[in-house]
Amino acid sequence: MLIISIGVQEHLFELEAELNVTDEAKPFYVVYPDETAGAWRIQAVPVSPDSFESRKPLPEAWRGLRDEELSEVSGIDGGIFVHASGFIGGTSHLSWSGLSI
Repeated sequence: MLIISIGVQEHLFELEAELNVTDEAKPFYVVYPDETAGAWRIQAVPVSPDSFESRKPLPEAWRGLRDEELSEVSGIDGGIFVHASGFIGGTSHLSWSGLSI
């Protein structure tokens, strides 16, 4: 997992190409603060800059869940939501230490 500022995801593809990052070493997710909500977002990295297909969507069991139900199923306190397609999710705080997605 890579923690970055929003707007940098596009730059990720440039860096991967420039550094010849292998597929095995490419990150699946970016994590960034949602300053308007005072929360955190996790976003699945697409397979290419112009694709809607994610390298690894968030777990299917989490998709479409919100709030306490999401926290219960995911084991992450403060869950806010995971989009039905699994491309983005949110939590009120970072508590993902040791989490395996």
